[in-house]
Amino acid sequence: MDIDLLQTIIFFLLVAFLPSIFWIGWLMKGSNTVLSMSSLLIMFIWGAGFAVIIAIILEILAPGFSPREYGEYATSAIFMAVVIAPFAEEFAKPLGLKLTGWDIGSLQDGIILGATAGLGFAATENLLYELSALNEGGWGSFLLTAILRSFAACALHASATAMTGQGYARYIVDHSSWLIIIPFYLLAVLMHGLYNYLASSASLIAFFGAMGLAMLLIFLTKDSAS
Repeated sequence: MDIDLLQTIIFFLLVAFLPSIFWIGWLMKGSNTVLSMSSLLIMFIWGAGFAVIIAIILEILAPGFSPREYGEYATSAIFMAVVIAPFAEEFAKPLGLKLTGWDIGSLQDGIILGATAGLGFAATENLLYELSALNEGGWGSFLLTAILRSFAACALHASATAMTGQGYARYIVDHSSWLIIIPFYLLAVLMHGLYNYLASSASLIAFFGAMGLAMLLIFLTKDSAS
């Protein structure tokens, strides 16, 4: 492989994935969890790979979804971002918790593992959105997209899936019915949908509202994990 090509690939991967790794470290700092590195790695890989594939399939199969309409009509795009995507993505990301349930001994464990899956998902999304921005708007667009997604998008994905992770931890730790997970999942969908609605709005105030919402949620998640 050409050395320049290899360096370019490494550059784009670092820009996309390092913010997620930073957020995981930040959430873990001061936390009482004693999670194994293997559990964290499993959840990150799940979020970055399998969850992305599952979410894409669910979004394509969603009733009424048309790739043609999504590309042509703003209403379809908004519905996709605010309704379909949150339901699909917040369903796919925490599925990996089934693989690491053996390592969940507290609510904090579920929160951290859920957030890790969300951050893995965000890392892959970062890569795709940043490459798209570079292709459509050049390096300036790439840099702006990378900065915004490193904070807001990563924070949102971590916080939303951490919510479902907390529900799953209650199911494990409290030996509750699996139905206990549903309200946490729906709250994660609501958080995700509200963020997407604000972020996709033409209003600058709404856009900054989305950024503020994401940062508020990640600090609340940090507090819950401590």
